[in-house]
Amino acid sequence: MIRTLQLILPVLLLTACQSDMLSRHGNQLFGELPGGSLVLHRDVVIAPGLAHIVFQDGTAAHGASEFQPRCELEVKRIMDTPQTIPAGSFRIGRVLGNQRYVKHPPGGIKLAAAGDAIRLAGDDSNEWLMYTYRMQLVSEAQAETPTFVCGGAYNYPFYARYPTLQEMRDALGDYATLTLRQALD
Repeated sequence: MIRTLQLILPVLLLTACQSDMLSRHGNQLFGELPGGSLVLHRDVVIAPGLAHIVFQDGTAAHGASEFQPRCELEVKRIMDTPQTIPAGSFRIGRVLGNQRYVKHPPGGIKLAAAGDAIRLAGDDSNEWLMYTYRMQLVSEAQAETPTFVCGGAYNYPFYARYPTLQEMRDALGDYATLTLRQALD
């Protein structure tokens, strides 16, 4: 009996860790985003020499804070002239998950505070991750459609996660409305 428990307990713990990992990374939207919609309420302009515009806290800009969730509309080509993405309705096609990461140069041991905890961070903690949904947009009215990318805040690998639906909607503000497939049925 004890031998059986010794064999089953590690399996149960691993299963619990795996389900915690799935919920922490927030990948539950992978099944609901495809077939949903993004309605862009007004034209947005991408500046010359850039390939995307960023939405964060309801504001459109060409840069963003790395500590907050964000969404981006990304075009295929960088041009020397401004590019306008016209207002319109897009259906969300294929959705991919990506990890963006930033590796800060090693600087020895640093003192880092997170909430009430203070800990020493060595060289392995100088990497930050952002989990992103990369969504193919489809439109009957527009021949060339941008790619829609939404990511959570950059964070230490253990704490990084995909953005929630509410975080994506907050990032877009009144520029666009994001609707899941389920809500369309």
